[in-house]
Amino acid sequence: MKRHVYSFGLLFSQALKAILTLLLAAVLSAPAVARSSAPGTGDLYVSMGSSYAAGPGVGAPIVSAGGCRRSASNFADIVARARGLKLVDVSCSGATTANILEHGQYGLPAQIEAVTPDARLVSILIGGNDVNYVTDLMGLSCRDTGGANCRVTDPAEVERRIAVLPESLDRVVTEVRRRAPAARIVLLGYLPAVPGRAAESCAALPLAPDDAVRMRARYVRLAQIIGGAARRNGVGVVPSSVIGAGHEVCAEVPYVAGYHPQKTPGWAAPVPYHPNQAGMDKVAAALNEVIGDPGAR
Repeated sequence: MKRHVYSFGLLFSQALKAILTLLLAAVLSAPAVARSSAPGTGDLYVSMGSSYAAGPGVGAPIVSAGGCRRSASNFADIVARARGLKLVDVSCSGATTANILEHGQYGLPAQIEAVTPDARLVSILIGGNDVNYVTDLMGLSCRDTGGANCRVTDPAEVERRIAVLPESLDRVVTEVRRRAPAARIVLLGYLPAVPGRAAESCAALPLAPDDAVRMRARYVRLAQIIGGAARRNGVGVVPSSVIGAGHEVCAEVPYVAGYHPQKTPGWAAPVPYHPNQAGMDKVAAALNEVIGDPGAR
């Protein structure tokens, strides 16, 4: 009979190799989570929402955010750094309420999965993509400047989407509250692109007068729905329609970038009809004020 003699070193080496193999497999099979974190050590702050929260084209990009196109100087980052909060930012360009509650984008988990019981602040800026607000601003600007393949949502479909948005926002707030009972919750509105005098236009806002009026009306309804959801659910709200009044696309100091045909999805050019850095700064200041309000819970 042959006798097999194993040295301790050989056994340890084989065991270590097996452990490392298992760990590597676990890492590779784990779901991807494109989240950004500010280096604060204070309370946990979770930021959820669409591109108006993510900030594509503003400041420097966060490379790890991938297709979510998240900025390192969006309002959440500004607030977190100023207050020393630990930020988990899962906002993602193109997101809808379904991407918060049901399924994420680009193979990521739903944004709500970032909300944990230790969260003390949760900001939510969502709803514009549910009603195709910016999509149709882009589509109409494309069409009104003689572009090709310009897509605009059918009015009946817009009405259907608007009708279900209040309930969707209620569900988002309810789920955040269930997961993080101690968190202060704040809903944020969208900065306005089309001025109150909706017929006003400029090179950066190339909408036909009727289209401008319709899109301004849709924006007003969106702002009212977000404000109504905040009141119904007893949470804080950042009234971006007030903050951005007089700073629309055609203003001397706009808070929202104007229209230009996007030939490439690069970061260098501002994203049309999205907040610029000045807009992000103002939203951050307003959010700071709301956080300081004891009634905003």
